[in-house]
Formats: sequence, C-alpha cells, structure tokens
Amino acid sequence: MGVLLICPHCSFSKRISREKIPAAAKMAICPRCHEKFSISRQEKPHHAPQEKPQGVLESGTLNPTHDSDAETGDSPWEKRNELGLLNGIFLTLKAVLFEPRVLFKTRSHQRGFKEPLAFGLLTGGLGDMLAFFWPVLLLSLGIVPFGDSVLGHLNGNWIFLTLMVGIPLAVLLNMIVYSGILHLMLLIVRGGKEGYSSTFRVVAYSQAALAWNIIPFVGAWIATLWKLVVQIIGLREIHHISYARVIVAFLLPVFLFFVLIIMALGPLLVLLF
Repeated sequence: MGVLLICPHCSFSKRISREKIPAAAKMAICPRCHEKFSISRQEKPHHAPQEKPQGVLESGTLNPTHDSDAETGDSPWEKRNELGLLNGIFLTLKAVLFEPRVLFKTRSHQRGFKEPLAFGLLTGGLGDMLAFFWPVLLLSLGIVPFGDSVLGHLNGNWIFLTLMVGIPLAVLLNMIVYSGILHLMLLIVRGGKEGYSSTFRVVAYSQAALAWNIIPFVGAWIATLWKLVVQIIGLREIHHISYARVIVAFLLPVFLFFVLIIMALGPLLVLLF
C-alpha cells in the first residue's frame, strides 16, 4: 500500500511505496524545503476502535510528527553547521529567489538579528558590488560619454573603500532603517504581529534577490522588483496577515509623501490662482 508523507513545514506531500521506507527509518527530509521531520510506522489496528496513534492517518498513510528541530523555521543558512557553509548559502539563496513562501511560512523561527543580519550583509553586499561593477566596466571601456573624466576620480583607493567599506555600511544602514520604517507602517495597518525582528528577518533575507545584479544592465531592475515581491510574500507569511495589509503598508509612505508635497505647495498654489 502506498504511504503518503507530508512535510509539516511546507505541506509538500509525496506518495511512495511502503517497501522503499527502511524499517529503521525515523526521520525524513523534505525535497522542497529541506527540513527534517520525524515519521512513525505504527498503524491503527483494524479490530479495535482505539485512538489513532500519533503520526498515522486513517488511510494507513504516514503523517510526520514533530521533533524539537522541526518546530523551528530556521533557514538553511542558520543550519549551515549541519548542511555546510556553501550548501547553506545556496539553499537559502534558492529559497529566497524561487520559494519565499516556503522559507517564511513556518510555525516559529529564531528570534534575534545576528543570523539574518549576517546573511543580509553577505548577499546584499555582494549584490551591490555586482551592481557597482557594470557601470565601472562601461566607464573603463569608454562606452559611457565623459567616462575618462569620471574615471579620473575613481582611482584604486576609492574603489577599494567603496567595495570594502561603503557598500557594506550602506547595506547595513538600509536594512535597519528600511525595516524600521516598514514595520512602523505595518503597525499602522495593524499587521506587525510578530515584532520588528520578524520584519527585519524578511528584509535581511530578501537581500538575496540582489543576486539578479549579475545580469548586465537590466539586472538591477529585476533585483529591485524581485526583492519587493519577496518582501510582500515574506511579510504576509511571517506576520500571518493578508496581502492587502502588506501592500497598504508599502503604499503608505508614498501616500504620506504626496500629502506633504500638497501641504507644502498649497500656500503657493493659493497665491498663484
């Protein structure tokens, strides 16, 4: 009889034959989100109407049970000690780019800023360096008009300082300030249920979308749009709110900006007309 395994983290399910499951198997790894979950081979006896054992469905299929690790929604980056550094980075990058809903849709996740901050600095810094590389390349090839005059001010020391100090500092300040403003907007629409650290987590991991900067010229546009999409999905999942509230939170600063402009220009318009 076929066995239906269901991942408790992303709800991915797959039916496999019972013979393919080793008798001693107690854990399974989801092929989609790469999370571990425990399984049980016990089945409900047919002759006695007793309580259904934990982890077993009425149909005889196996349902995953949780262990202490499965209750947390840690990203592969936060499990790099088990997965390996490069594998942890790759799996998290892949999740951000193609499966953000799975990455942020968890029962719980680690609090704190250390791990998201480290990942955001790493991927955001590398992504911005890629964005910086293409204009410099065009200038060095003389494709951009007045490139020689501009390159005259871009000596090796300035480029080094920009790459090693300026870009990481800009990424750090952007994540902190941007997350603060975004979380304030979420609070206004009553959507910041999980606190500032959760909003910061989404913003920090969304920096991986800057990997699209590897594409010349149009990569920056793709990265900006993709990062916005990841943040909308991530905030919706991590704060357990509707997409409408998230979108309103993003649009509020634009609305307030136009209100301030109208208020500033109002007296001038009255004088003119």
